[in-house]
Amino acid sequence: MFINLNKESSTPLYEQLYQDIKNKILNGYLAADRKMPSKRQLASDLSISMTTVERAYNLLIDENMIYTKEKSGHYIVPTETLHTQDKNLSVIKLKKTAESVLPLGKVDTSIVQNDVIKQLSTAVFSDISLLNSGDRSGESALKEAIKEYLYVNRGVQCVTEQIFIGPSTEYLLEQVFYLLDYPSITLEDPGYPVVKNVLNRLNMPYQSAPVEKDGIDVETVKGNNTKLTHITPSHQFPGGAVMSLNKRIKLLNAVSERDRYLIEDDYDSEFRYTGRPLSSLQGLDKNNRTIYMNTFSKSLYPSLRLAVMILPPELAEKYYDGGLSCNVSRQMQHIVAGFISEGYLVRHINRVRKFYGERMKETVKVLTQKYPQVVISGEHTGMHFVLKVPGTDVRGPAKKHHIISMSDYSRGENFNDTVLVGIGSQNTGEIVNILSDFLDEVL
Repeated sequence: MFINLNKESSTPLYEQLYQDIKNKILNGYLAADRKMPSKRQLASDLSISMTTVERAYNLLIDENMIYTKEKSGHYIVPTETLHTQDKNLSVIKLKKTAESVLPLGKVDTSIVQNDVIKQLSTAVFSDISLLNSGDRSGESALKEAIKEYLYVNRGVQCVTEQIFIGPSTEYLLEQVFYLLDYPSITLEDPGYPVVKNVLNRLNMPYQSAPVEKDGIDVETVKGNNTKLTHITPSHQFPGGAVMSLNKRIKLLNAVSERDRYLIEDDYDSEFRYTGRPLSSLQGLDKNNRTIYMNTFSKSLYPSLRLAVMILPPELAEKYYDGGLSCNVSRQMQHIVAGFISEGYLVRHINRVRKFYGERMKETVKVLTQKYPQVVISGEHTGMHFVLKVPGTDVRGPAKKHHIISMSDYSRGENFNDTVLVGIGSQNTGEIVNILSDFLDEVL
């Protein structure tokens, strides 16, 4: 039997031998019930060890490709011939997108408490009870920790059965759309691209409502007559507006009167640099019309892949009845639960709030002194700010310098003079240098 083995290959010899014989069987080169060479004979012919041949034969037996006859040897199992030829593998064309040099979704990894996470991980992965499946909606330990944290820090009020875990905001959004039978929806304009991505993927149309200085235009929301409205009230994305208390109450009254729902996306509310973070809309809502969402991507780190939503009782019951699940490993949930319940999260947020607050303050100070023509807003909360060059279309230069144009997040052309600047991945000096090259060109 001719078999070509490459002894210089990184693939083990037994694997090569197994694959070669298997391919010969499937392609009809080795007839059914044909006797195979003995292990000793094949080892001698190929100048390999008998152990190598035995491992290959055992794999073939496991796959029912060959069988043994006592005191006789190994034989080919009758099987359908697989007429194959080498595939013409196509080149997959990937759309190339240039990453921003000042991205909005990155954090400074130097301030992540990696040693604490490593310590918690060691303890969690030593717990063999977590190897079996847990609660489909999320681990109770994490839910309890989140419930306490959000009540104290965001004024969120709920029971643990209303809390649901997921790997991302996108994942949770799809679950909400399912629970509401893929509803009509209103989005802020400019607005959060993650929501638009999900809607486009599901072929769900949407309407828009403009964002004013104190949040979404409530009258437009009323006029759109949609079942669901998505908002980012504590730090509007991407403009940075903070919804006033008066408008929050007005919006809650509007949706409850019309049997509608709100999604309150609280994506980076912890990073408020002047005063205490504002209380959530969910905490003000006495009529259970608010779906609260948050993520640990900003407060901890983006690759964590863990988000949370709090559903009104009616939708929570539908979640359980629908058999939905969280799709986050139990171990990761318990690591985050420990990080919260042992007080690390509060200390971490206090530390990074100061860290990013100083970076934001210094960056804005340098830019406004150097370029008094520009207008900066949204710098009091969150991890990005808005930079406007009044009267100048900056879209071309922004693309050239790999800076995010705010017009990319709007249906209209009201923001052609505006860019978005993330402060998470670069220090003050680097941010100023990048923006200086851009502004020197447009001014």
